Amino acid sequence: MNSLYNHALKQTQALQRDLNRFTTGEDTSTGLQGQITAAFGSLDRSIADFEKQARREILTAKRELALSRVQKFRDELQVMRLNFDNTKKEQDQKLNQANRKDLLAGGATPRGISPMEHPYQTPSPMEHAMRERGFAQNTESHLDDFITQAQHVLDNLTDQHGILKQTQRKILDTANTLGLSQNVIRYIERRSAQDKWIFIVGIIFTIGCMWAIVHYFG
Repeated sequence: MNSLYNHALKQTQALQRDLNRFTTGEDTSTGLQGQITAAFGSLDRSIADFEKQARREILTAKRELALSRVQKFRDELQVMRLNFDNTKKEQDQKLNQANRKDLLAGGATPRGISPMEHPYQTPSPMEHAMRERGFAQNTESHLDDFITQAQHVLDNLTDQHGILKQTQRKILDTANTLGLSQNVIRYIERRSAQDKWIFIVGIIFTIGCMWAIVHYFG
């Protein structure tokens, strides 16, 4: 569950940095706006995953702490979305006013619209660099999502292993108390050993997936 929280926190901080660049006017490009919109959706999914895991927490104190963090994430996300929408409306209004002035002044090309000599005009180096940057950031975000999901699976396997060990102890204690036969106890121990091997194989598979994601997509 800690991995989900850290991932959502990292996404929130990155989104806030991009939003600050947009609201201050440092970068108002369409590419950044699309990147922010995609980040909203990604963060929303991460918060939902974190909330599902938080509700499964057995300890009341940990569950309440996690749910309070979920609510904080949702409040921050709502504020950022509202800030983004308001800034976008203000900038659109300013652009429309500037375009009307340009048209009244003599039919100049409206601002925000790049004149092209032909439909296959090569993009400028700056536009090309911005596209590459956006692609790299989106790829990094997807990689983070894959790694977080793998860590989530690994955490679940670890939790299940701990639950199985506790269950084994309780069953053996109960068996000894009730005076069950040694055959039954050996059968329980054999099943526990099988579960342990399943747990080990699951960990190896998960680590292998994480290595493959980093190696081939990193």
